This record gives sequence, C-alpha cells and structure tokens, in this order.
Amino acid sequence: MLSESGQTEQPLLFQYHNGPLLNGEISVNLIWYGKFKPSQRAIVSDFITSVISAKPTVAQPSVATWWKATEKYYQLSKRRSSLVLSLGAQILDENYSLGKSLTNQQIVQLASRGAQKDAINVVLTSADVAVEGFCSSRCGTHGSALGLSNGHIRGKSSKFTYIWIGNSETQCPGQCAWPFHQPIYGPQNPTLVAPNNDVGLDGMVINLASLLAGTVTNPFGNGYYQGPKEAPLEAASACPGIYGKGAYPGYAGDLPVDATTGASYNAHGQPLLKYHNGPLLKGNTTVNLMWYGEFTSTQRSIIVDFLNSLTSIGKAPSPSVSSWWQTTGKYRGGSSSVVVGKQILDDEYSLGKALRASQLTALASKSGYGNSTVVNVVLTSVDVAVDGFCMSRCGTHGSVRVKKSRFAYAWVGNSVSQCPGHCAWPFHQPMYGPQTPPLVAPNGDIGVDGMVINLATVLVGTVTNPFNNGYYQGSAQARLEAVSACTGIFGKGAYPGYPGVVLVDKTTGASYNAVGVNERKYLLPAMWDPQTSTCETLM
Repeated sequence: MLSESGQTEQPLLFQYHNGPLLNGEISVNLIWYGKFKPSQRAIVSDFITSVISAKPTVAQPSVATWWKATEKYYQLSKRRSSLVLSLGAQILDENYSLGKSLTNQQIVQLASRGAQKDAINVVLTSADVAVEGFCSSRCGTHGSALGLSNGHIRGKSSKFTYIWIGNSETQCPGQCAWPFHQPIYGPQNPTLVAPNNDVGLDGMVINLASLLAGTVTNPFGNGYYQGPKEAPLEAASACPGIYGKGAYPGYAGDLPVDATTGASYNAHGQPLLKYHNGPLLKGNTTVNLMWYGEFTSTQRSIIVDFLNSLTSIGKAPSPSVSSWWQTTGKYRGGSSSVVVGKQILDDEYSLGKALRASQLTALASKSGYGNSTVVNVVLTSVDVAVDGFCMSRCGTHGSVRVKKSRFAYAWVGNSVSQCPGHCAWPFHQPMYGPQTPPLVAPNGDIGVDGMVINLATVLVGTVTNPFNNGYYQGSAQARLEAVSACTGIFGKGAYPGYPGVVLVDKTTGASYNAVGVNERKYLLPAMWDPQTSTCETLM
C-alpha cells in the first residue's frame, strides 16, 4: 500500500523458493494426546476424509473444493507432481505419557510415533495440555523431522512432516478459536455458533486446515511462502480472519447459517452416516437387562418404561418415545421392534466395583446369546467405576462372537456421583463450555435420566451399527452413529450449552421432549434421519 508521504513500501510477495512440495501417496496419521471424546475425534477425522475425498459431496461449497486450490501450487511450480492423501493410523495417548506441559522437542517426539516416511503426522493436544508457545504466539505449527525409512539398514533415513494443534477452549479461545469465541483484542462482534457444536474442536479444524495447506505447499521451509523464512506466511495463514466475502477485522465475512442449529459454516464435508454394507438389527429385538450394583425399584422402572415405550402398541400423547424410535425404520431394512426380555440383578457386585471392558462383556454374556436379534444391556450403578467411564465415554456398545454365534451388547453407567457434567448434561452443569442453568430431570433422578439419554444413544447405535459395519460416520475406531452424530441437540435452536427448545412440565418444572408408557416423560437426543440427512428432533 502507498504511504501518505509519497514513498513506496515494497510489498511482500508470495513466492516459490524452489524447494520440493509434498508429493506422492501420503498418509495423514493422527496422534491424540490427552482426553478426547469419540465425537471430537470424529470431527477431525471426518474433516481429513472430506479433504481427500474424490467423490462429490451432496452440497457445495465443499471441503474437497476448498482443498482443490492447493493443486494450483503444483501447477505453478517447475516440479510438477501429484499428491494423494489418505487417512492413516489413529494413536491414542489418554494417559499423558509425557505430562501435561510439553516442549517443542516433545511434540516432535510424539509426532515420531506416526509413520516415518511419506506421512503427515498430526499431534492433537487436549484442552488441559499446555504446549510451549501455545496461546502466546501460536495456535499450532508444522515442520519436518528425520525418520528411519528402513529401520537402521545402512543408516538410511527419510523425512516425515508433522503438524501440531492444541484445543484452546479453556486456554485461549479468543485467540485460537475465533470466530466461535469473543476475540482477545479488536472489535467485539457477536460470536458465531460452531458448526460441530464444539468451540474447541471447530477451532482446531480451522488451525488444522491452515497448517495442512502450509505443510503440503511448504513442507521443508523452502516451498511457497511470503516474508522471512523464520516467520513465513503460507497458503492459508497469509489470509487470516477471512472466511467469506466482505470480511474485515472482527467480522468473518458472509457465511451460510444452518437453519436448525444456527451454526455458521462455509464448507460441506462428506455426507454423514455412510452404510458400510453390514447387517443391521431389524424385526423383533429382545433387550435383556443386567443390573450391576444397587438400583432402586423406581430407578429400574424408569429405564424399563423407556424401553417399553419404544414400540408401545397403545397410542401415546405426542410427542412420543415411539415416534422418536420410528426414525430407526428409515435405515436400510425397515423397522425394529423392541421387547424387554430377561432382567438379572447383581446387587452383590460379583466382579467388584471397578470393571474392565472384558468384564462388561462377561456380564453381558450372562443373559444368554443364542439369538442374533438379542441386545444384552449392562447397567452399572452410581458406585461402580468402569474402564474409560467419564474420561472418553458415558456408555458403549459392541458385539461378541461365541463359537458360531454373535450377539450385540451395550453398557451405560450412572454418572451422578462421578461425572454428571459430562454424562448427565443437560441435567447438570457441564464440565466445560458455556455454563447455562441445568434443566430439571423429568423423572426426578439426574443420574438415571442421564442414563436414559445415553441408553437411547447406544441402543440406536446398536440396531443401526451392531457389528461395526452398518451405519456410521468417520473411522471405525472413532465413529459417530445415528445419535452420537447429533450430540447436544434435544430441540430446535440448540447450540453449545443450550439443548434447544423443549417442553416444561407445569407442575414439576421438569424438561422433556417425549412421552412414554405410564405417562413417563423423557428427554431424548436428536437422531440422524438418513432420508433428509439432518439431525431430527421431536420438538
């Protein structure tokens, strides 16, 4: 820009510095350091999948179209080559093996756990991990390191590239998660609603996108960049704060807004919930219950009434639990009817009060497994700890093969004294994020009403993806399913920290969105509708 004095200031040009760009077949490996929910991991892995997808998405603009701009760099360079990315391994380090305060050297150490050749190894640190320079001067970084290409054969080595990004939600969201949070400095315009309902993770996607573009176009510090090599502006970082037309400092630009969630976005990823050609549980499905630990008869009746409401014959008041369940009939193969089968009580804690995953399947097996249309559900009481409970999950489902037969199982725990802010929201203040007032539980029991939400989630996941080859989004190891793809949504207008518009009982003040048998009221999460490709709520 010309200065007022009439002197000209030489502009910094975006230049190619004659070095190699990333080319060939490159795997993108994800190293998750710290605690991340499966839904959070899926947000990132789905973004990577959308980047590399050669198939057209349902709607434009798409992530793949955005990424296609990187091809122009290859066309302009004299070293013409092609780049083919693939989603590689996902490595979890939930035990913070290097502590919760990391140096740059330790970031490279973590990155080296990925592939040593033809790779971009992405280190993602959770919200409670401090990293050297994080928030003060950067939200992430990328670089390269030496790796052994063939073990130690003849001392040959190769370079791999790496990226690091951190979850800034509790440390500096105004710097590293804008425009989903008020900025630290500058104009204080209203924040945007995060498209995946997670300020920290959606901010990570922005930073990952920027660094991924920088990695492929300037992998070794001598590709495309502007300014000094020590502080380069790269393909995306040269355009900070611009997300749509008309952007200016403090304003992200003109962006589409999701009519249901109010979330802002500018790119569609690959369609959610792909069918992976495996069997679903359809027709008559028997749900057997293993009550592990102490439950009152009232607590048991809340859950049994919910299950009996799924396919109740009598006409229930609207909105009903059964109408919510009918969405499962839109998946391949038609409807699934639920009947409550055996109920086994183990109030003596036969396996103790700290259970491993293998012990959950052992408990599930006690209900029998002769029929493939059986789901054996284990419910653990408030004083039972389960491997992974509260840290990365509130429940789970899977399958077990016994000789020639295979049965599906599910587990849900009562979180009221362990992590109600994680597993019983919105009936308790959330552990992180906006601290809006909690809702009153419809059955007067925060723990069990929370269990109903999680049971609804895993039960729908079980019938639509019983053997991990049915309907899901993302990788099989970090999948989102029919309900977990719609996390945090209970009514129209939901956004982070707000469950959406729901009904309120005039007598008790309790919030609900579904009515079941015996006039029971429940709060049920949104479910992915495969016919409309949206998260459908009852309200």
